[in-house]
Amino acid sequence: MLKKTIQDIYIVKKSIRMVKKSDIKDGFFNNIKNLGTENDYDKDSNNKHAKEVEIDSVDEVIYEGGEDKNITKNTLIFLWIICIVAVAILLFVLSSMFSTSIITITPKNKSVVLNDSYDIFTDKLATGLHYQVMTIKKDLSQSLTIDGEEHVERKAIGKVVLYNNFGTASQRLIINTRLENKDGLIYKISKSVEIPGIKTISGVKTPGSIEVEIVADDVGDKYNMKLEDLKGDFSIVGFKGTPKYKLFYGRLSADAVGGIVGNVKKVSEDKITVGREELKNTIKIDLVKEVYSKKPESYVLFNNNYYTHCLDLPDDSSSSEYKINEECTINAIIFDKDELSSYIAKNKIKDFDDSKVDLLWNDNTVVTLTGTTEKPWNETSLKAKFVGPVIVVWTYDINDILSSVIGQNKSIIATVLENNKKSLLEIQTSIKPIWRNTFPDNSKKIKIIDTVRGM
Repeated sequence: MLKKTIQDIYIVKKSIRMVKKSDIKDGFFNNIKNLGTENDYDKDSNNKHAKEVEIDSVDEVIYEGGEDKNITKNTLIFLWIICIVAVAILLFVLSSMFSTSIITITPKNKSVVLNDSYDIFTDKLATGLHYQVMTIKKDLSQSLTIDGEEHVERKAIGKVVLYNNFGTASQRLIINTRLENKDGLIYKISKSVEIPGIKTISGVKTPGSIEVEIVADDVGDKYNMKLEDLKGDFSIVGFKGTPKYKLFYGRLSADAVGGIVGNVKKVSEDKITVGREELKNTIKIDLVKEVYSKKPESYVLFNNNYYTHCLDLPDDSSSSEYKINEECTINAIIFDKDELSSYIAKNKIKDFDDSKVDLLWNDNTVVTLTGTTEKPWNETSLKAKFVGPVIVVWTYDINDILSSVIGQNKSIIATVLENNKKSLLEIQTSIKPIWRNTFPDNSKKIKIIDTVRGM
């Protein structure tokens, strides 16, 4: 058997065991020879060297215990520390990335019940509550099924604006007052009107004016006129030879159409009546939608505080179709939100501190407007009655609150509440993950909930 010699093995209080490769492969350690400690090898020797040891069939030498074992434990502990630190850093980074916060605010508020009437004015210089009139016009056509033809003789119908540049006094014109255009054609106004006098606005004199419908003096298409073909103003025939003749005048404001002598398409009156009603309803619905969509955000329009009226325009039978035409107008009474909120708060809350407030209207709150004429939208003052519950809510600067808390410790809320004590009652916060004590650095990750406004 081949022998191997192991020499000059330095042993520092270690145990050695010899293991055959064959035993390792077989999974059994049956031929392990314990060689003992340093003293077992050389009890009589004074040096620390082992004697020459001759071992048969030894393939490997395995060292156990001593300093090697201690080195392994220290390495494991070091690796565990690194892992724990890495995990802590990862958790910190993740918590920062996914951190969110909710700030729940309860603003100062007071519920009041309204049953009050106020005088409201269009003139901002008038003392009290003010309003504005929002006006939108819309016209629409609809084709009807033709029943046949008939011979007709019709007069053209249009509109003009009459101007008074004569004096500050108003001028009344009776029905059928004659107007003459530059071609010498005569038209008559369809109702009596009163033209306002000259007004001085910001130091500038402005003629008084009013719009009125005109009807051609005779039948025929020669009386038809279009705005784009305007050839001059109308003069008032009755003022000819007086100083008023040149200072009172009319200007076409809507096409004069419908004048004809000849055969036209025929449609029954019942069909025309039904068609006009359908057309009016369609326009009115469109106008209501439009006035709400175009209303300035800073103004409020209450239910039914608008008026719609329509004008039958001349039918058009000149083409292959018979068309009916309608023009409808909506006049809506709107209030400035801030002015209305402040006005009602001052009148309904004792010792109101003049803070900026909002009004939260209940669906059951009713606002009724009354005037002295059948056209309240043309008046300069109305009576408004408010009936129903409303909540007065103090306002605050949400952007200021956000900028105050971003990236700050949640203890900052006490300072925020103190700075807004006139408008806020309470602030509650929650931050996720739960172990974080600071608000996110990104304002988009901070949600503010108003418990009164519900937003």
